[in-house]
Amino acid sequence: MALVVSACGSSPASQPETITDEQSPATTVTLVHDIPSGHPRLPYFDDFAESVNTSSQGRLTVEINPNGEILAGRASLDAVRDGRADLALVNMTHVEAMEPAAGFMNLPFALDDTAMAAQQNRTAVYEVQSGLVRPHGVEFLGYMRGADQLLAFPADDVERVEDIEGKRIRVAGGGIYERLMRDLGAVPVAIPIPEIKDRMQRGEVDGVFTSPGGWTTQVFESAPHAVQVPGLMYISYALIANKDWFDSLPDADRDAVAAAGAELTEQWVQMAEDDKAVVNQAVADGGSYRVLPDDEVARWKARVSGVSDDFYSSHSSLADELQRRGLRVTG
Repeated sequence: MALVVSACGSSPASQPETITDEQSPATTVTLVHDIPSGHPRLPYFDDFAESVNTSSQGRLTVEINPNGEILAGRASLDAVRDGRADLALVNMTHVEAMEPAAGFMNLPFALDDTAMAAQQNRTAVYEVQSGLVRPHGVEFLGYMRGADQLLAFPADDVERVEDIEGKRIRVAGGGIYERLMRDLGAVPVAIPIPEIKDRMQRGEVDGVFTSPGGWTTQVFESAPHAVQVPGLMYISYALIANKDWFDSLPDADRDAVAAAGAELTEQWVQMAEDDKAVVNQAVADGGSYRVLPDDEVARWKARVSGVSDDFYSSHSSLADELQRRGLRVTG
């Protein structure tokens, strides 16, 4: 809208001053991820985008996966580090590949729903991770609960840890994921989530280590039988920003993006409830879901105890900080 203001005493021939109150076009913020359609986490991405737009008073508009391009696995993080994308939501295994110490969130039988239900623990995790990744040219703006991972198989034939020995099991990435499977006697095969369905149908893996959402959206038809080893591995998705881009934002817009990341982090408990609903629906649709009993879980835990022991030995200063903050979980 244009306002025309005539100065008092001006002649009829004088030109009016034109003042415009139209806002500048919104700045587009690009967010990339590889989570498939139908996954229970996707609504939170839309909430994040809406929060950024609202908090910035419309100055920022988040575009998710521009042109529909899916950057699978590590490619999303690389796009942010290279400046081809502003933000990425990536499995923490890819952050671990960049900064091995960040893998503390992937350790077996460690930070679970009980620990992460406490707001002070969520904040402490954010603070630790932010300090770890910043030297790599990125900002850690928040994270979301990925899942208490489950195992999915074509047949309902896994009741003991011995039953997965020798099986080729899909994992999301290397590092702790692969070490975990090897210590269990399985053969890890790293496959990003968008490729699981095709590669399982081609017989490249015997089972899948994934979230309830990954199970139901990607492999339910070929692997309808899920096994839960409670606490075996909680995974999370990190919200990562290109540091140069983030630092270049005006203060108010930088605050808007940071606040939306904090809101995402605070949804951990609700995301756990979402996964319960997904599992219940899968069972109603004809799948099976077996939760292993405590005595059997203890046997799995014993098999993988060396994963945490070796991690803390390799990252002793981090281990001390986690201990001080109440985030180091052992035994």
